[in-house]
Amino acid sequence: MSQGDVVQGRLFRLYERYVGEPDSNKDVYGYWLFVVGYLVSFAGIAIFLTGLPNTGSGGVNVFWWRISVTLSAVGLPLAMLGIVLLLPVRWRAVQVTLVGTGISLVGVLVFEWAYPQNWRMGANYTSEIVAIYTVGIAIIAGVAVLVPVVTGKQGMFVEDELLNLADQPPVLVGDATTGTLFSVFRAPDKTWTWRAIQQDAVADSTRTTGSRATARESVEEVRALVGQAGLLEITTAAFRLYENDGEWRWVLMQEDGGVVAESGTVYSERDGVEDSVSFTKDTGPTAPIIEIDGAAVDYFRRGEEWHWRIIDEDRQPMARDVEAYDDRESATSAVETIQSMVPDARVLALNAIGAELYEDDDEWRWRIVDADDQELATSGTTFGERRLAEASVDNLLAGVGNATVIQQGRAGFEVFPQGNSWDWRLVDAGEELVAQSHTVASDSQTLVNRAKEIAATAADADVVSIEGADYEIYPGQDGWHWRFVTADRTVIADREGGYETADEAREVIETVRAQASEADLLEFETAAFQQYKTEDEQWRWRLIDQGGTVLADSGEAYESKAGAGQAMQTLKEKAPDAEILEIETAAFELVSTDDGRWRWRLIDEGGNLIAEGSSNHPSRQAAKQAMDLLLDLSPGANVREMADPVFQLYTDAGDWAWRYVTVGNEIVADGVERSGTRDDAAAHVKSVRKAAVDAPCDVFETYAIELADDDTWSWRIFDTARDVVANGTKTYDDRSAATDDIENLRSNADKAPIFEIDSAAIRLTHHADGVGWVLIDRARNTYAQSNGRYDTRAGALEAIERLKELTPDAHAVNFEDAGFELFERPDGWRWRLLDEDEHVVATGKTPFETQDEARDRIDAVREFVATASVLEIDDPTFELNYQGDGWIWRLVDGNGNSLAQSIEVYGTRQEARSAMQTLKEQAPDGHVTVAQ
Repeated sequence: MSQGDVVQGRLFRLYERYVGEPDSNKDVYGYWLFVVGYLVSFAGIAIFLTGLPNTGSGGVNVFWWRISVTLSAVGLPLAMLGIVLLLPVRWRAVQVTLVGTGISLVGVLVFEWAYPQNWRMGANYTSEIVAIYTVGIAIIAGVAVLVPVVTGKQGMFVEDELLNLADQPPVLVGDATTGTLFSVFRAPDKTWTWRAIQQDAVADSTRTTGSRATARESVEEVRALVGQAGLLEITTAAFRLYENDGEWRWVLMQEDGGVVAESGTVYSERDGVEDSVSFTKDTGPTAPIIEIDGAAVDYFRRGEEWHWRIIDEDRQPMARDVEAYDDRESATSAVETIQSMVPDARVLALNAIGAELYEDDDEWRWRIVDADDQELATSGTTFGERRLAEASVDNLLAGVGNATVIQQGRAGFEVFPQGNSWDWRLVDAGEELVAQSHTVASDSQTLVNRAKEIAATAADADVVSIEGADYEIYPGQDGWHWRFVTADRTVIADREGGYETADEAREVIETVRAQASEADLLEFETAAFQQYKTEDEQWRWRLIDQGGTVLADSGEAYESKAGAGQAMQTLKEKAPDAEILEIETAAFELVSTDDGRWRWRLIDEGGNLIAEGSSNHPSRQAAKQAMDLLLDLSPGANVREMADPVFQLYTDAGDWAWRYVTVGNEIVADGVERSGTRDDAAAHVKSVRKAAVDAPCDVFETYAIELADDDTWSWRIFDTARDVVANGTKTYDDRSAATDDIENLRSNADKAPIFEIDSAAIRLTHHADGVGWVLIDRARNTYAQSNGRYDTRAGALEAIERLKELTPDAHAVNFEDAGFELFERPDGWRWRLLDEDEHVVATGKTPFETQDEARDRIDAVREFVATASVLEIDDPTFELNYQGDGWIWRLVDGNGNSLAQSIEVYGTRQEARSAMQTLKEQAPDGHVTVAQ
């Protein structure tokens, strides 16, 4: 196993972490063998100490004795083998130790076979087994200890070069290339002396390693190769072919040994690399330099497919394709289309959302798109003209920011503007309109309060109907009141004086009903004297005018009617035109108001007002007609207590309908559906009640956004008339994802641009690693894309403007057989040779600071290629290279990998060659020293 394998191994990593950096592979294996042997032996001893081997019949458990002895016997040689590997011994010692270990393990296997029948009983192989095991252990122990002691030869198994590590010379490290060491040694005459030795560093490794052991292996490799390496001397430029791990490459070297170029790819066979060299020699001398003025279209192949990209004069990609093409003609046609699209393409740089106008079968529509051009919604209808579509989406963008979000499938009240007023409607869970406001209001809050009142009271509201007219008893601020109303909620009569209880009001109604049928109509022109009997059986009189106002009264009570009449006659002399009215029961009076209108009232025999018309009439006759209506309808009228609002059923043009009436006789809601029968209307009221009870109330100032949950989430937008303005085009897995898009729309609608794609557009795309762009048509087909990402939005927009400027005039990068291409990398400018399919055949080895320097180098390369020979070297070689201001030598292996090079730069080629020769002579026997 190589050190590289160990480095990658878990054992090496654990050793390096807990012990330290190993000097060699043996250190790692020895340590872990010792640990394993120790643990195995300890396990065997532990089993023995537990007493398990003595738990069987007769005080012996064969199974546990076998396990205990076997583990202990196996662990000992393994631990000793590990110790030997940790010692500085040669490979022959390791081999002997492995033999001893094997003998010991054979002894263990024989024990397994013999125990218990032939162990200390039966055939009794006990002595033989112990002898075999002991011989193995003795061999292991003798390798590292007994042999050096008995023979006195430290070098038989021990590595001589490591015995006196403390006496080894120091190593020149860092930047030091010279130094002096003092060498103390014994002379032939057994005396000691010393000498000073001048040290010079002559070579450096061209590779670094991850561990000291790997570095030592590298030294051993160099020492072995130095003696074999010959000197590669070339008088002209040459192609050098070499193979490494089944892959073939080539490099082009000039006469001074410097590498000029290398193959642009690797080849699996020798024929491939030879063909590459032949192509370079044939086409390189005349291959033109590919020049770009402004921008160019670069066509190239990947496998059997063609691609293109647009590059600038620095060969930096500006745009690339989005798909592969079967042939170059198809790629060329695609580029021509793009060149016609780019100049007039609109740049879509949406911050959040935008509105796009587009034609659809001779009609106009609009859609909302987000910053990534994902369609969020489309118009709910089509438009005959572009301006109508634009006006529609403009209104939406202006008002959707205040849109209310509601939930589909949930009943609710909706308050919305209607002209200069506000209106409301009730929508059930199926989105059917079931009720609407009876009247509009000047502000939304009034209707919100009204809707909330209906939601709170609808559950307890009775369903009633009125045939003709009914008496209704209802609570007021100062007690109970009654009114006599017709089916259309016209109040014929009422009495607003507060009664303490509903029953008291009911008694009054019965009095009105009873007395109205017997009451006479009292009529007079200007004024009249009225005699009446009080509750205490006394008589009084009063003088009233035509409006019913009391002008005078008797001031005292009389025992008899005659007494009151006599007193009244005395006053009548002063009012000769006043008539005398005698009231024996109840009576109706028609009275005139201050504004010339008329009304009626009903008084009892005592002159007390018990009922009156609820409204004034334009004439006396109209007032009398209203009074007659009471007389006609009162006898059969129902009396109903109305403590809460009611659903009132009524007929309208032969159909049944309903209205919602408050305690104060205010109609606040009407049904929107007509029914053929009363039962159908009552059934409709039930559905309305279900929708109204506890229903939320939403205010729609301009638009509403409705969320729908049908396995997946979606949304749509409608206006105050509930006409769909837009339909969301996306579906969502959860509500939060849908509301994210809705909030994006509401938050950014007022800043969203309205645009139209005439033929093409360049749209910004946003990614985790930056901003890009794509070229699209009206149908959202993608034609081109940015080659990479830009750090900022401004950078992407700047690149797009440059693309629009340069693309129309971009020409194809054309050459017949081959061409040189200049390109920039982080370390500078380089060149490469391309074939007709734009495959890289060769690349320059050296970077240059400027493009002009790289261009000048191509002229020299053409000359090298024309005269270069072809070399194939399978053995390690010394190369002499000219670098900078002098010559160096370099040692490469048969694969062309550099192993070492001279530290010093020599003034002449001969000096470099002489130094190389010195190394070649001395390195094979060179001493290896490790600097700590």
